Amino acid sequence: MFFSGMLSSYVFGIQLALNYAIHDEFDFLYFIFTIFSVLGTIWGMMAFREFTRSSDRVNKTRTLACQINPRIGKYEYKSYNPETHEFEDGYIPFGPIDFWDPATYAPEWVDKGKYWHVLLGLQVQNIELILQVVKDDDLINTRIRNVATTERENIRFPWSKNGSNRFRYRVKIPQWAVMRADYQGTKSNNREGVGTNREIGKLNRNIVLLVDEIIERERFRIKYPWKITGLWIYLYKSLPIKIIYNEILENLPGFRKSIVKEANETLADIREDRLILAILDVAKSKGLNETRIEKISTLIRFLDGVYSDIGLGEGSTEYHNFHHSLEVSYMSLKMLPTQINNYRFSADEIEIMLVAALLHDYDPLQFTYNGNSSKPESTSYPKSGSTIQPSIGPRVHRTIETIHRYQIHDVYFKLDQAELERVFKNFSFKLKSRQPDIQAPLIGIEKSDKSLVVEALIWRTDFPYFKQETAQEMFKKLLSELRAKGHDIEKINILSEVLWLSDLSVTYMGSDPIRAWNRVTNLYDELFLPKLEAVSRTDSYFSDFADTHLFQELMRMKGFPDVFKNRWNSVYQFFHEGNPSTILIRTITNARKSFLKINMVIGYFKGEFIYQLANDIGAEFFIGIGEDQNEIYYAKSKFMELEPQNASVFWGNPIKLLPNIPDDSIDNFIINMPKSVQLEILTNTSSLVSLISTIRAKLTDTGTLRIVSDIPKVGDLFNTLYKEILSKGFVDCSGGTNSYFYSKLNLASLSYYSNPYLLSFCLHRPK
Repeated sequence: MFFSGMLSSYVFGIQLALNYAIHDEFDFLYFIFTIFSVLGTIWGMMAFREFTRSSDRVNKTRTLACQINPRIGKYEYKSYNPETHEFEDGYIPFGPIDFWDPATYAPEWVDKGKYWHVLLGLQVQNIELILQVVKDDDLINTRIRNVATTERENIRFPWSKNGSNRFRYRVKIPQWAVMRADYQGTKSNNREGVGTNREIGKLNRNIVLLVDEIIERERFRIKYPWKITGLWIYLYKSLPIKIIYNEILENLPGFRKSIVKEANETLADIREDRLILAILDVAKSKGLNETRIEKISTLIRFLDGVYSDIGLGEGSTEYHNFHHSLEVSYMSLKMLPTQINNYRFSADEIEIMLVAALLHDYDPLQFTYNGNSSKPESTSYPKSGSTIQPSIGPRVHRTIETIHRYQIHDVYFKLDQAELERVFKNFSFKLKSRQPDIQAPLIGIEKSDKSLVVEALIWRTDFPYFKQETAQEMFKKLLSELRAKGHDIEKINILSEVLWLSDLSVTYMGSDPIRAWNRVTNLYDELFLPKLEAVSRTDSYFSDFADTHLFQELMRMKGFPDVFKNRWNSVYQFFHEGNPSTILIRTITNARKSFLKINMVIGYFKGEFIYQLANDIGAEFFIGIGEDQNEIYYAKSKFMELEPQNASVFWGNPIKLLPNIPDDSIDNFIINMPKSVQLEILTNTSSLVSLISTIRAKLTDTGTLRIVSDIPKVGDLFNTLYKEILSKGFVDCSGGTNSYFYSKLNLASLSYYSNPYLLSFCLHRPK
């Protein structure tokens, strides 16, 4: 476009100039052609610049990835396709309900969080797709040099005679777009380690930009699968008016990005010095004068030095580093409204909350001594002969002990700027012989009411607060003391809740889904929790605060930045949709609206069995859960024949999935239990006990448990099973309540049973 525009501009422009110079004629047609040719030249230049930037981003990301992992992009990997019974090149997880289950294997170089983010971003309503991760040789080094490709394919099942009308889209991306870069083996505070951490951080930021571009382009191709889609993407990306308009806005003085806007958009990875500037800027806008700002700056410099001394300064990849404390401080300032519940907050109160936010995770001993840290009443300071052990993150009781011991908050509120500067200069937690300087004398400053409020706010951030009895007792005690001094307790309660909500939500509002996932897994490393449970636990964790009245009210306020609201929605979707129970619960909820009963089929899963039940009993909905991929896919293909569509199946383990569905939500449980199959519930007593107890809780008041089996009724196995069911509050009602179901159940057709029978158990209701 650039060269053709230049050529046509030259041809028409020269002709226009000659006509005007020689014949004194102005040819309007040549003038129009010249103008459009010039615009075409500009468009070509813009397109060249934009696509060069995209190309540079791809090359830079790939180069960084290869520096950190030289084998990335070259891994040989094949995935088994249960539809074709063949192995395919690349990593393709074929649709289990629980993507995060350990049974859903992913190679060590794949980050499930990144993969899930791309898969979610590509979703288009009512369109099926799979995401395939392939080698560079299979993608980027092809003749057309794509970084991602999208293909439409028909789905054909081996058991289908006439093929299938279903189709889906297959998107291929390179290995380094979803590579694992989680700082493993690089958690070091020496210069080389920090440098490596920064390179990994840079790579993750580049992957986010690359993935966003892949999603933008490929999702458009999936949504509009036309031949001219590629041309439209090209035109839109290089549109001069859009590009010039955005650049003019960014460079006009009145529209230049402020430090606050930068912090809003990049809170998770903005440099510490710039985040500090943003905190001070917001604090000024909230009414803090220059004197207060100077004291806050002094406190921040002091804390920065302490966190750096213990390896939690800039470049640290631990979750509870100094950057996290700064993020919480910034978020609390942005989250606190000017007025709420008829309360207005003064500069004094905002300053108190900010000091509490900066100090809420201040625990210099967390990486040095574990001591008796599990006991809140203990000092947790090293005793003679104690051994150095890694601690499990900061602890609120140690934070309170430390600020008491050194009166950090007291000196902040009691001393002027010059004295505060002098005290903090002489005060250090720098490690000496691997031990903190804990023998420094107390300063002896009188405690102020503001210090008490700071302590109350810090106790309120203990996690999980509603399970921490010590934190609750101390918070109530401090509130009582402040009430006796004439303070408005309701106001302090609001401040404490805002700080608590900021601490809990900042990771998810300050990050895109990929970086939120990285930070959550870092937290799970720190707490020695299994990463495999990170998604379901985080989704449950959201309910601890996201459903509170104050959080909902704050999210609706106009003053709260839209970028945080949008990011919260995106990250919430990432974790909530990734929760294996979410889809199952949604299916149950929707089925309840349209069908008389909901039946859950578990145990030995056979697609034909659940299909026949659904086909014969059209007024009821059937949900099957099984771990046999072939049977799951077979059932899904058969369900297409159902009218109405009254069945759904999920790949997963019932023992793991059932506890998460709502209580009193299932009308009938049907357990397929042939003696020839070694089911877990028949070989593991604890699994049987757990399953029956769960079923008892999930059944409606009139619900039944039905067992199809051929286990001999005279034998230890049957007796154990029968007694366990009765012990959980069931009664045997096989004689009179199963006639309708029994009439629809063709036991003779179940070839995997030798002599099948049906047992029914009803809930025992005491009169």
